[in-house]
Amino acid sequence: MLTDQERQKAIHVLTKTRQILLDAVSGVTESQAHWKPASDRWCILEYVEHLAVSDDGLVGIVRKCLQTPAKIETEDQRRERENKIRATSIPRGVNQAPHALRPAGRFPSLPEAVAAFLAARERTMQYAASTQDDLRSHFSPHPVLGDLDAYQWLTGNAHHAETHAAHIREIKGLEGFPNN
Repeated sequence: MLTDQERQKAIHVLTKTRQILLDAVSGVTESQAHWKPASDRWCILEYVEHLAVSDDGLVGIVRKCLQTPAKIETEDQRRERENKIRATSIPRGVNQAPHALRPAGRFPSLPEAVAAFLAARERTMQYAASTQDDLRSHFSPHPVLGDLDAYQWLTGNAHHAETHAAHIREIKGLEGFPNN
């Protein structure tokens, strides 16, 4: 079961990064949302679509983790694993989105994609606020970071949104980005 501190931290980072994404898309017009910096890059709308579908997908990984046998870690083992994870950088493009989580034109407009993201994030936050599951004793491998426990997958939703909000801000600063 989560400690009160872990639960509060999860809710805090999920709330904070929800706002970071909202700030990143604030004032973006539809033409700006659809603008692609290159044919092999996502537009702002596609990033938001991806986040809208992946928030639930990451909670799905949490639930899948819980079906694995429990593995007890000492505090030292957890700290060592978490330090290794923090020290591992993930260069852009190394960790590709699974096919089901890639943009597919699910939302015709940015407001619809944002609304879907907000609904998914609310479900994630409700899970974080109410779960009694033992998130620290069940693991699933990340393709770059190695084994993550279910709590790390849950809070990974926050890091995921923050990373893509940075990509959105980057797009907004690129040469050729539409003025309106």
